[in-house]
Amino acid sequence: MNFLYLGVFTIFCVVGTLPISFGQSNNCPSCVHIAPEDIDLYKELFPITVWTDSKIYDHNSLVKVTGHLRPENNISPILAVVTSPIGNVVTVDQISADLNGDFSFILNTQSSLWKEDGDYIIKVQSGSDNRQFKTKFKLISYDVGSISDCTTTEIPITADNGGVYCIPFNSSKGTTINAEGSLKLETKTLSIQIRGQDIDSVILDIPRALLDSKSSSGMDSPFTVMSNQRMVLFEELNSTEETRQIKIDYSPTRNGSFQIIGTHVIPEFGSITLLVLLSAISAILLAGRLFSTRIVKL
Repeated sequence: MNFLYLGVFTIFCVVGTLPISFGQSNNCPSCVHIAPEDIDLYKELFPITVWTDSKIYDHNSLVKVTGHLRPENNISPILAVVTSPIGNVVTVDQISADLNGDFSFILNTQSSLWKEDGDYIIKVQSGSDNRQFKTKFKLISYDVGSISDCTTTEIPITADNGGVYCIPFNSSKGTTINAEGSLKLETKTLSIQIRGQDIDSVILDIPRALLDSKSSSGMDSPFTVMSNQRMVLFEELNSTEETRQIKIDYSPTRNGSFQIIGTHVIPEFGSITLLVLLSAISAILLAGRLFSTRIVKL
């Protein structure tokens, strides 16, 4: 398994059982949003807890799942079950906690089992039913694949992972002639250029799965917006769990060019990088086992 850590953001399902039969609707009416700073409190309150490193991913993601089993309950292995939005089981795994009760595992959303958009529910249980906990995360389809698929009210964004994405936008007045952009994953920078006439301001709906900005505690933090190598004032409007909406004043002196800098981007490990990482980890594990075996024989 591979580890990709993007910061902690938590949704918990505290009560109820996990439907594991096929073809049923998958929901979690008891789910509540727990702030990252409350995770330690939940560790104390519940025998077992679990959370993910983000709330939203695309279908090309590595989801890091982290949890805690209170050491006094560490008498049974941990069973993890993940169900899709239509209730199908997509993952069943048995996990062991370390001496401190901590555990983690990775979910790779690239396979056909993860093709459904919507909420995926994770249930972990150790022993009896009163030692279980549930959390959920959402998968969305966002890789458009072609600039021509973007509408006239969307900006086509070409990322350096080869993907093409569409960002909804509108202007307060004036006429937009052309709009385009790019996304650099390494610097977490979204560059856009909007050309038009008599534009006063531009409103962007930036999907969190594409670009987001978080503090070290996992809370929302402001983007940094630049134009002509200078910081630009902007206003954050009606943000949701899936998007962050910002309003930027449009000035002819800026030539319609802006750079929006965040802290989190779409998965930074492409397929080739992922294979290299898998190979490296496998080689390390194999070397470790051979070394251990050799010591035992000596």
